[in-house]
Amino acid sequence: MRCHIDAQTLAKRHHAAPSFRPMTTLTSLLQCLQEGEAALERGDYAQAATLFAKAWDAAPDDPDVAIMLANVHRLVGDAVLARTVLLDAFQRANTGGANRLSVQKRYALGTGLLEAGAPAQAADCFAAVVDALPRDPAALAALASAKRALGIPEEAWPLVRRALGLAPRHPAYLLTAAQVRHDLGDRRGALQWLDAHDAVRPDHAPSRLQRAYTTLLGGASIEGWATFESRPLPVPASTAREWHGEPLSGQSILVTAEQGVGDQFQFWRFLFLLKECAPSRLVVECHADAVTLLAYNGFEARARGSSESTDWHVPLLSLPHRLQLGNEVLGSNVPYVRAPVDVTVPPLPHREPGVRQLGLVWAGNPAFAARVTRDLDLRLLPELLATPRISWVSLQQGMSAEELPKGLHALPPLSGWSATATLLAQLDGLVTTDTGIAHLAGAMGIRSWVMLQYVPDWRWGLVGERTPWYPSITLVRSDGPRDWTSAVRKLRRFVQAEVAG
Repeated sequence: MRCHIDAQTLAKRHHAAPSFRPMTTLTSLLQCLQEGEAALERGDYAQAATLFAKAWDAAPDDPDVAIMLANVHRLVGDAVLARTVLLDAFQRANTGGANRLSVQKRYALGTGLLEAGAPAQAADCFAAVVDALPRDPAALAALASAKRALGIPEEAWPLVRRALGLAPRHPAYLLTAAQVRHDLGDRRGALQWLDAHDAVRPDHAPSRLQRAYTTLLGGASIEGWATFESRPLPVPASTAREWHGEPLSGQSILVTAEQGVGDQFQFWRFLFLLKECAPSRLVVECHADAVTLLAYNGFEARARGSSESTDWHVPLLSLPHRLQLGNEVLGSNVPYVRAPVDVTVPPLPHREPGVRQLGLVWAGNPAFAARVTRDLDLRLLPELLATPRISWVSLQQGMSAEELPKGLHALPPLSGWSATATLLAQLDGLVTTDTGIAHLAGAMGIRSWVMLQYVPDWRWGLVGERTPWYPSITLVRSDGPRDWTSAVRKLRRFVQAEVAG
């Protein structure tokens, strides 16, 4: 089932629409769509967003227009606003009857919602499509992908099998099968489905990247790092050559930033090995709010996207491969991030003797599409906060004191990662889900407990309470998909045992 949408097609569709649409509204709609597409083609995203927003005002019940507006927001990096637009379109589509949209429009809206990180609403759209077209393999596979994104791969697996029963050699469905088996913790099965995919569609970058994730889920390895090079690699705006391990003595190199804040803290450890290659100058990109922290730790730091003239460049997450490392993740070199001593942070609350003071983070970056499965179920917070002899301090950003649950001390917003590091160093430890601060605390050697979903991100592996990446971290694993109750109860036992000890 195709769901490609463009302004020209929409303009023709609305031009042929029934005559009950007022001519002035129709003219405005067509003009906004055409001018918006022109602005998009010349790279004027702000103007395109303004024009598509006007078009949506003229056609508020057409999700295709909302999808175009959301795509513009995604192009400028505002994933949260893109998701908000699509959720609004979903709400409008379901007002006054859930079947007002055509099957094609509902499929397109579901696709946009899934890409924007709203899998529950996407699953609702795809389920309606499957009800209408029960033998459409694309609809079945799409619903499987939404179920997988919701963290219920056990419901996704029968759907993808039905899709493969209808189209057994379709490469997209074979890849979906591999991803679902991965999320069920079946590494061997995932690799087998990837082999089946590659026999039909060889040399496919998304498939190679999934193979990297599945391989690295079993632990760091030469094969895993090599396959991980299949991800989209950042390229600086310069004439620097890409570094693959060539001698660096007397030459400069730029380490380009990529992916999330947790990735930068995790992979900073490899900068020290790169420094041993004796470059004349080592420049490191990072997220803008981490520049001062990286500089404090001895590196020439720049905000990502900065223009720097160097002889070489290398992506940050390529360092283990380019440095020819295997399963050595340099855990013995932790800590490798020090907290600044000259940063002012809010004072911590008074605590009684014998009480541990722990920081708490239960949700990640709102822009991250997969936070649905990584964030803690808020209904479980009261049980966690009732842990005896613990004083809880909220390090969750973006929430006011009035919004926080009872028993959790609020702090003013922190100014950046330097302030966060300084505050972490004053606490007795950290409890968090799989977020960027988990990697910062691990890199600092801070005692931490990280609550993980059933099959977590590749770097945490599938089993065990310890990780070779961070000796100071205890991994608290869920016993099943979306089973945060088991993780919270394990966490309470871990923390109570340590306090008692």
